[in-house]
Amino acid sequence: MTGQPPTPADSATEIQAKRLASVATLARPVQHDINNLLTVVFANLELLKRTAADGGPQRQLDRIHEAAKRLEGSTRAILSLLRRPVGQTAPLRMSGILGAVQPLLLLLLPTGGALQLELTEEDPPVLVDRAAFEDALLATAQQASGSMPRGGALRLVLEREGASVALAVLHPEGMALPALEALASLARDSGGTAEAAADGLRLTLPAVPIAG
Repeated sequence: MTGQPPTPADSATEIQAKRLASVATLARPVQHDINNLLTVVFANLELLKRTAADGGPQRQLDRIHEAAKRLEGSTRAILSLLRRPVGQTAPLRMSGILGAVQPLLLLLLPTGGALQLELTEEDPPVLVDRAAFEDALLATAQQASGSMPRGGALRLVLEREGASVALAVLHPEGMALPALEALASLARDSGGTAEAAADGLRLTLPAVPIAG
């Protein structure tokens, strides 16, 4: 017999990987079912709003509608995350990545105001491992949530700079976030740069030429 017997840690890792793979196969049908259910919810809310009295009843229906929209965004984000291929780089717009993961960042931070997202709609695509980048962003939010002082915020500011895209990941001064190193490494792997500062990290990623 060759090789070493699997250790308990190896077995646990394999089991966890299989469980995640199984859950990922459920992501698409679960999303389809949730979409159908929410379609019913939104349609009936619209009917109720047409006949509900002004004032309190309308405000209550508006709150229900807003809660359903948040549920839709959160479930879509987590199920899309589960389906994401791992270890693959592709030309993607950073604004699309940040917008898609925003509901999950909000879930990890203490309050909705703890996330400030400033996006540009004119950012060119960059070559990036989306799954790894999202994982690093989620880890950053989780670490920020555990040490964020009251009233602090995690700011993600995306800008276009000529033939590059700049992303500033800013946090209250003095807060150490080890997860930022993963973001820095991903930027360098994409041919970009990462510059650390007291209030966070500034990433610059080169744009990918679009074939004409």
